Amino acid sequence: MKKSIQIFVLILITVNIFAQNKTSYVSEDYLIYDLTPGNIPDKWEDGNHTNGKKGTYEWWYFDAHLNDGTTIVVVFYTKPFTEIRKGLIPFISFQIDRPDGTSIQKAHYGKLNEFFASTDSCNVVIGKNYFRGNLKNYEIHFEDDNVNFDAKIMRTTESWRPKTGHFIYGNSGKEFAWLVPVPQGKTEITYSYKGKTYNLHGSCYHDHNFGNANMADVINHWYWSRAELGPYNVIAAELISVKEYDSEPIIVFNISKKGKTLIDEGLNVKLYRTYGKMNSVGERPVSDELKFIYKSENEKYRYEYTLVKKTNLMEIKILNALIHNIIKRKLATLITGLDPSYFRMSGTANLKVYKENVLIEEHKSKKAIWELMYFGKPYE
Repeated sequence: MKKSIQIFVLILITVNIFAQNKTSYVSEDYLIYDLTPGNIPDKWEDGNHTNGKKGTYEWWYFDAHLNDGTTIVVVFYTKPFTEIRKGLIPFISFQIDRPDGTSIQKAHYGKLNEFFASTDSCNVVIGKNYFRGNLKNYEIHFEDDNVNFDAKIMRTTESWRPKTGHFIYGNSGKEFAWLVPVPQGKTEITYSYKGKTYNLHGSCYHDHNFGNANMADVINHWYWSRAELGPYNVIAAELISVKEYDSEPIIVFNISKKGKTLIDEGLNVKLYRTYGKMNSVGERPVSDELKFIYKSENEKYRYEYTLVKKTNLMEIKILNALIHNIIKRKLATLITGLDPSYFRMSGTANLKVYKENVLIEEHKSKKAIWELMYFGKPYE
């Protein structure tokens, strides 16, 4: 009998360890990361964490909605995330989508000796290009043979991170980290293209991501979005883990009002999406409508945030865009295990606020941007 109990206990321990290896969650261990407890990051957190070393990735992201209908996305990378096994490969992606339907897209590779990234604040330099700031104000500069671009950013909503900002996958030591230095801000943009100069202004957003594992090893896909709705700013994302972690979702959700975080507990949120339609370019299913519902038994208020797609701003198989030779592309997929697709969409956003099940506020926007990033294959 005693032996049977010991065996039973051993089985329970084994099952428990096995289950722990399959969980994915946002860490609340501030001490291990030397972070100030809470959800507001310090300036150094927007600095360089990885230095481009092998097995890591890092990027600084910026997007803007401008007064004439233009949207802009600029990202500075320590390397393209498809090259995680390699060392430093400075890279910038740059895209301007104008209201007349034309688009300016750039993929810029910098030289190793022209890369610098500070560890005490955001100060990333790739040749003549830079992305720098101090949580409150930022400057971005990008130039090549036919584009010269400058952005000034003034944060209007307090910086934020979900708990520690570190997403943990079992006991593997694999992590994905995310903080949002500028959940919402004002921006002034000047850019010249083909001899013509544009001076624009509008709203903007900046976040920062880094990690220590091939994203295809931990994340199958994610939806991410942001929108400005009346006095509210919304950031919402769902990250679906790979099968090894039970395809378990991590939801990140932040609603700020008049510059201050109002709610940000992703565990209180469920995402509902329409059935994904297979996209012929990216070869992945894409949902046309998303609905995030925040509900807590301990709170009087419920929030419903809905996105309805109007158009695809970008739809690509990433390796097809980066590697044109078919044999080299197949080899890269074999070596890295990656076959990623990326979709950037625009459309309408709607936020409904309920108090004790009575609708008390509703705000709409026609300027929402969101993305779907697939690292794995559909339904894996």
